[in-house]
Order: sequence, then C-alpha cells, then structure tokens
Amino acid sequence: MRKMDKKACFILISSALFMFSAAGTRPLVPLFSRHLGASPADIGIIVAVFSLLPLFLSLHAGKLVDKMGPRYPLLGSICFGGIALTIPWFITSLPGIYASQIMMGVSQMMFVVAVQAFAGMFEQEKAREFYVFIFSIGAALGSFAGPLCSGIMSQHLGYALTFALAGSPLFLSMWFVFWLHMKAPQSLNMKQPGRYMDFLKQPRLRKAFLISALVLLGKEMYIAYFPLLAEEHDLSNAFIGAVVSVNAGAGVLIRFLLPVIVQKWSRGFVICASVAAIGMLYVLHPFLEHAAAFLVVSFVLGLCLGIGQPLSISATISELPAERVGEGLGVRLSINKLTQVVMPVFAGAAANVIGIAGVFYIIGGIVLLGSTKTNMDKDTF
Repeated sequence: MRKMDKKACFILISSALFMFSAAGTRPLVPLFSRHLGASPADIGIIVAVFSLLPLFLSLHAGKLVDKMGPRYPLLGSICFGGIALTIPWFITSLPGIYASQIMMGVSQMMFVVAVQAFAGMFEQEKAREFYVFIFSIGAALGSFAGPLCSGIMSQHLGYALTFALAGSPLFLSMWFVFWLHMKAPQSLNMKQPGRYMDFLKQPRLRKAFLISALVLLGKEMYIAYFPLLAEEHDLSNAFIGAVVSVNAGAGVLIRFLLPVIVQKWSRGFVICASVAAIGMLYVLHPFLEHAAAFLVVSFVLGLCLGIGQPLSISATISELPAERVGEGLGVRLSINKLTQVVMPVFAGAAANVIGIAGVFYIIGGIVLLGSTKTNMDKDTF
C-alpha cells in the first residue's frame, strides 16, 4: 500500500465531506416526502428523479472530464450540491423535494465521475487501485457519519433545517479540492476515436458494469425503502439513521479487509458470492421483527455492498484505455442510473399493491438472478 500523500488526504477528506451531505440526506428523502403527504408511488418517483438527468448526462460528463481534467468539474459539482440541499429549507413542499433531488443527482454524478477519472489517470495499476481505495474509504466514512447525524438532527430540528445544515460540509470540501493539483495526461487533450458502444462489446467490461448496477441498486433501494419499512415497525428517525450508518460502517470495515479476502479467494468468486448474499439479505428483511435484528442484517448487508463497489470500479478502470477512462466511467454510471430510474418507479407502484415488504422480495429476486452472471473469472457473459 502506498503512503498517504497530500493528494490522497485531500481526496479522502473531500469524498467524506461530500458523502456526509449526500448520503446523510438520502434516508430522509422518503420520510420527509411521506411527512409532506406523498404516497408510496410518489416516493418511488422522487427517488427515481435523483438519477433521471445523470442517466442522460453521465456519458457527456465523462467526456468533459477527459477533456478538461477533474478539478473544475469537482468544484462545480460540490457547489451545485450545496445549493441543492438548501432548497427544501426555502421551499418546504414536494416540488422543493423534487427540485433538490434532481440537482443533487447531477451533483453526485459529476463528483463521482471526476474522482474516479482522477484515479484512472495514473499509469501504474497499484496507484489506480490505491486512489480508488482512498475514494471508497472517504465515501464510506461520509456515508457512515451522515445518516447517523441527520437521523438525530431531523428528530430534534425537523427535516427542512436538517437538509440546509447538511449542505454546509459541501462548501467546506471545496477548499480541499481547490488546493488539489490534478494535471491530466496530454493524451486526454487529444481527440480520441471510438464510440461508447465499443465498451459494451467487451465481456469483462459488461460484467463489471452489471456488478456495479446490481450493487448500486441494492444500496440505493435500501436507503430509499428501509426507512419506510422501519417506520412501519414504529422505529424512530434516530434509530433508522443509526441502522443506515451501521450499514455504511460495515462498508468501511470490509474495505480494509478486501486485500486479504481477494488473496484467499479469487476476485470473481468473492464478487459473485457477495452479490448473491445481497439478494438473499433483501428477501430476509420482511421477516425481521426486532430492532437488534435490523442492526445485524444491516451490518452484514453493508459488508456485501462494500465488497462489490470498489472491486467493480477497479475492474472497470483496469479494462479501459487511459485516454477514455472518464468516458468509460460515464457509460458505467449511465447503466447504474438506468436501473436507479426504472426500479424505484416500478417499486413505488408495486408498493401501492403489495406493500413495502413486497419491494424487498422483488429487489432480492432481481439481484439473486443477476448474481449468476457476475463471475469475473470467466470471460463469457
């Protein structure tokens, strides 16, 4: 493992601060929306609009980062996100939630593409994996602390003020990015031939994209629908925030253990087993009754989610040509966002008919089915 330098520290801190705000407010969205009178179908649409514009803009965002480097897109995404989280404070209504989530979705898309493209600029594979590791640790730390703090704050200060306060760390993270020197390789400034469909012709890239989509689907739907399931069990906002934080905390822990795990078992087996476990844990959720059981299952689910995400990022970057890393990551993100637009709308409609528990059965079944195609040790898809 490389030593921590100034760049790594700044990436770690800025990622943690960004995700503290972004992930910290996500579990509050369905609760705040229900508080404002939204139905399960409305909540599904609200969750989906977070990914709607990124679905169409991710590829263009990747090309933009390839051309101008990641620094200014990072600064823009952070500023845009800070503004997005203040909207529910000024417009405390469902239209305010819609506007906030649309803007925050664009902000997170640009931030993720830019940081991951920065990691992909290094020629040595160990350097790329190191910065992917640093980003994933920072994101996981922010995802751990954010929901915990926002759950407590919303219980005492209300939803609208919590959103506004959660936006302040974003502006602080701009300082770290501003002093972060990111020089793009000269090849990034050259016109590169190729179409985005070229990426989908490579079996290993298709698998990496599928793994990423399944893991992100599991993560996003948990954040969106677990609070509603927990609310049906009369659990408090503070406890819901703690459970989501435990889930993210497990993701932090497993990232430190990943090097040992992939040495003991093959990377393909580890990814395949973790994705299958995500599906089974989803199916288990509706049977849980006690608060302690939710905590335990949330922790195990966090371990599985924490395995798939960094390994899929590393697998994607390693298969991409250096001059098209941003574009390839944009394609990956577009596929992720497609699932995150379609599934919440479908799940919201299903929840009106079969209840919140039925959503967990549906998502679990989809992830289990997809896990059969995620073995990276095989070159066929």
